[in-house]
Amino acid sequence: MTDNRASRRAPSASRRRSARLRRTLAVALARGAAEAAGGGLVGLLFWWITHR
Repeated sequence: MTDNRASRRAPSASRRRSARLRRTLAVALARGAAEAAGGGLVGLLFWWITHR
């Protein structure tokens, strides 16, 4: 029986890099959405206070 070490090898560097890049992009997207929602909420609150 042969020992097939290639099947047990760790993921390639490019695969790890692409997973890390996807995670970074997802975090950046979530932060951007949160910032936009917060800015919109502050703007809506300011408009509501000035137009009551």
